[in-house]
Amino acid sequence: MLKLTHGRFSVTVAVTENDIENPQSCQEQMQSHRLNHCRMYVSSSRQYYNDNLSMVTDDDHVINQTQEHLQQCCQELKNMDTQCRCPALKKMVMQDCGGGGQCEESTRLFGKARYVPHMCNLQPTRCSF
Repeated sequence: MLKLTHGRFSVTVAVTENDIENPQSCQEQMQSHRLNHCRMYVSSSRQYYNDNLSMVTDDDHVINQTQEHLQQCCQELKNMDTQCRCPALKKMVMQDCGGGGQCEESTRLFGKARYVPHMCNLQPTRCSF
């Protein structure tokens, strides 16, 4: 079970092996497909606020890299069974947050990872974590 708290908002997510048709197969796929490009895509940001709270957009080189990571991420996800994609994305974010899924960036990372299948035109189109 995972509990995310950000300001006044709190989200609790529980995924069990029973939620997945073949948990052993998914575990094997998660180990063989490390989702390195998905990790790079989710952790990148096109826009952010600088110290003066002004919107800053990354330069074209960074945007092109981000798009390349997304395309490669889509390929990584295509190589996985449909029912394993969301658990793999969830595990990826949790690993990036020190294993527990609770880090300063967790809300943003989970929010972006949730829609990666949609960006790739894959099923499921949205992960519910």
